[in-house]
Amino acid sequence: MISLGIALAFGALVLFGGWAVTAGVATRSLSAVNAVFLSYVASITLVGGYVLWMRRPISGTGTDVGFALLSGAFLAVGSISFYAALERGSVAIVSAIAALYFVVPVIVGVLYFEAELSTANVAGIGLAVVAVVLIAS
Repeated sequence: MISLGIALAFGALVLFGGWAVTAGVATRSLSAVNAVFLSYVASITLVGGYVLWMRRPISGTGTDVGFALLSGAFLAVGSISFYAALERGSVAIVSAIAALYFVVPVIVGVLYFEAELSTANVAGIGLAVVAVVLIAS
């Protein structure tokens, strides 16, 4: 049986894939910043509605709230960069390169959170990089 976490991760995979495709279509006639703005209007409407429906107040330490806001800033600037790349390049290549984002938290995890990488982990990252190079060529 598949755990709920794995099922949700596969759901995220499909939804993020749909996001990349629809973002690519949107940037055919919209500027990157306008496409991001409209996608964020839809996002805040859905997330805000969900938070209100679930009646979940915002609570947490000031530090964690700050990190949540900082992650939103990273997401916003990253989204503008992604949409701008889509204006200028192939959705397949742009999304493949952007999909390597997981390398950043791996490196941060090793450097700052005492995560350890096995040989298999390093090989997996290396194969992912090779896959993106092959897709982009």
